Amino acid sequence: MGEKAILWEATPGAGKTTAALQLCLHQIEEAGSKNIVIVVPTTHLKQQWATSAARFNIDIDNNYRTKWGLGRDYDGPAVTYQQVANNPASFRALAKNAVVVLDEIHHAGVGHMWGEALETAFTPARFVLALSGTAFRSDNSAIPFVSYNDSGESRPDYVYGYSQAIEDGVCRPIAFFTYGGEVAWMEAGETVETGFTEDLFGSMAARRLRVALEPDSGWVEPMIQDAHKMLVETRRTHPDAGGLLVAADQEHARSLAKLLSQISGTVPTVVLSDDPEASKKIKQFGNSSSEWIVACNMVSEGVDIPRLRVGVYATTISTKMYFRQFLGRMVRVTPDLSGVQVAYVYLPADPRLKRLAQEVESEIAHVLKRRPDLDWRNEADSSGDTAEPGDPAWSALYSSNSGLDAVILGGQQLALFDDPALAPSAQPLDMMQAKIRQKVEERVAEPLTLSEKKENLAKRITGLVGRYHFKTKMPYPEIHGMLNRRQGVRSQATCTLEQLEKRVTMLQKLL
Repeated sequence: MGEKAILWEATPGAGKTTAALQLCLHQIEEAGSKNIVIVVPTTHLKQQWATSAARFNIDIDNNYRTKWGLGRDYDGPAVTYQQVANNPASFRALAKNAVVVLDEIHHAGVGHMWGEALETAFTPARFVLALSGTAFRSDNSAIPFVSYNDSGESRPDYVYGYSQAIEDGVCRPIAFFTYGGEVAWMEAGETVETGFTEDLFGSMAARRLRVALEPDSGWVEPMIQDAHKMLVETRRTHPDAGGLLVAADQEHARSLAKLLSQISGTVPTVVLSDDPEASKKIKQFGNSSSEWIVACNMVSEGVDIPRLRVGVYATTISTKMYFRQFLGRMVRVTPDLSGVQVAYVYLPADPRLKRLAQEVESEIAHVLKRRPDLDWRNEADSSGDTAEPGDPAWSALYSSNSGLDAVILGGQQLALFDDPALAPSAQPLDMMQAKIRQKVEERVAEPLTLSEKKENLAKRITGLVGRYHFKTKMPYPEIHGMLNRRQGVRSQATCTLEQLEKRVTMLQKLL
């Protein structure tokens, strides 16, 4: 279509790598590109891209160094953003007549070192494909090679959302189990007591999480116990199913791994960012049938372990990006496993995390300028609280876990059981799984006809139009007229399925 750079935004786990390599083949065989340059955020992803490329008979050098140059028998290198930033001029020469793949492009921001280096290095490229499962940033920086409209919203050229991926059987749905309770800490000589029903922000919210998530707090152990029981139950039908626990920092990861070992009776794999064997351990875990892997900031985007079915979110980080990247590790479907595949995630009933769980199927555009109608609060607490409980500024006192308080699936809190007075935590585990599978099967059981798909989209449009009317007070006929003019159609009734989908996207951006 003549574009020199495009953005593909696809939910984590949907197969962006495979699609990108197919496009690379097309660029080499049909469009005149002479070589391929793949840029990734972390070192272990270079090997993963090279392995995936080999399946397409594409030879990628994942050990590329600028001082050595590219061997004649390679189709191109796989390098990190940092490598490009170290010497953008050398990559500028390599990029000429090349197709460049920028994996997880949201890591780079215009005005920052990585973003500036990418623009310097790859502007001369024949074609640039930017990929992201979370194409947004927590700051106001533009993302290189991404287009924005007049309102400052990103304009991806192709979007494949999580909701669609579930319905297509490409990704697993996720059932969230949230746990409540009370925590207390001492700060400035005063006792602070709070529960998980209160909306807290900044350091207060992070400290509430940190106190609860301490291994010896008494709060986190019941949640991990339930998560392990769910993993054991899941392994009855998926024998090599695994679990992932993410911790706040390295010491926290080691302590929770010890607690998890006591609960499970097995030794979990622990992956830390300063461990030179981290990538090797991740690969070994992925190819094994071991039960648990514990990590902080290592098992993130690009890590492909389809057997992960249970997750424990035991970190104070509460950004949309980190949360969704964590979820992306558990949504990849296992091809040779029959029946409905559901992933189960355990987390504190922190209101911010519950909102993220409820919004997980919503599409998010990157907005350059803050707007009053956009919720900024999750991004404000981007890194959690860095102070340890032993810090003299504050210290943990106690915490108590009140048990499972809600199950969230498809953005809705589920009433799973016949007796509403019976607490979720009192339900038999196998019955709980069966009810969740039933809900999923009702959603994806049989393919819809074209008419049914259009009817469903029309219902979504009606709801979005109602929200836009409430926001702007514009009369309903005028809203539909505006949409008709923008799409060049006489009436919504004449729209194709694709036009209806675009109408949904238009309304979402207006909101």
